[in-house]
Amino acid sequence: MKQIFTLLTLFCATFMFAQTDAPDFTVTDLDGNEYNLYTILEEGKVVVLDASATWCPPCWQFHEGKFLEDIYQKYGPDGTDQVVVLFYEGDANTTLAQLEGTGNTQGNWLEGSSYPFVNESPLTLSGSVWWPLGFPTINVVRPDDKKIIADLYDPWVAGLGLAGMEEIIEGAFPSTSNNSDVELNEVSAFPNPFQDEILIEVADATQKVESIKLMDITGSVVRSIDLSSNRNVTINTTDLASGMYFVHVHYANEGIQTIKLTK
Repeated sequence: MKQIFTLLTLFCATFMFAQTDAPDFTVTDLDGNEYNLYTILEEGKVVVLDASATWCPPCWQFHEGKFLEDIYQKYGPDGTDQVVVLFYEGDANTTLAQLEGTGNTQGNWLEGSSYPFVNESPLTLSGSVWWPLGFPTINVVRPDDKKIIADLYDPWVAGLGLAGMEEIIEGAFPSTSNNSDVELNEVSAFPNPFQDEILIEVADATQKVESIKLMDITGSVVRSIDLSSNRNVTINTTDLASGMYFVHVHYANEGIQTIKLTK
């Protein structure tokens, strides 16, 4: 359950996520580093923005799971450098001491957290966009169309854990990735747009492709294919609804290539 704060009441609500356009913003973290949303997205990176409040119990429960730290270590600057993780304190009255665990707070939010924290007053981000139904809202922003496509709190509530969150994040990767460990022209998918099937071809056998996943626009896996013994594959798509899909290619070196397709 999410915590929603007003002048009169503090209560919980069930959150149903609706995709929306992400407005541009520029924020500064506690170390003085500046982050501009559209600049990051134009670099082809996914943005994960955790809008929380230090006094919010569900926010702390999610934070204690260290999911964002795991995501930051795997996909951040010391990992594949495909994701920017930001924590945004959604209560303008929050102090640095509260983030450090003193006062009206659930604990020390900075301890064990390597990703940037933003604590500003007044707030420059709109709650109606970034936490429309309360805290926490862990927004995933897709670089291809600059849309907020998911809330990572939802797979956590559903019991899907880190794996469920990673599927959503990887599904948001652009069709052209910045991962220098992967030659992005080695795998092709066609036709585009497709109807009853998608043909996957691996051009270079020296690139070890472990698996291919087909994901819909919500980040849900609709097909998962093992390529350990086959370099080419046909995916039957007759039962899939019209819309945008992403072919997700997983390499043995942990590289990821994403190809955007439309039915």
